[in-house]
Amino acid sequence: MTDETTASSQRKTPTSLIAAAWIVVCIPLAWGVYNTALGAAKLFTHLHANPPAQVKAP
Repeated sequence: MTDETTASSQRKTPTSLIAAAWIVVCIPLAWGVYNTALGAAKLFTHLHANPPAQVKAP
């Protein structure tokens, strides 16, 4: 087989199909990253929003 025959027998994936696949993957990924960031923000800001009560020595 020559290079010309090999190149002509290969099919290319349509660009629109590749773009659709990336969208299907990236939307849930972005949602997960966003929710993780919100959860982490709650975890770290909770410490500063409600400081522990001061215990007075007797």
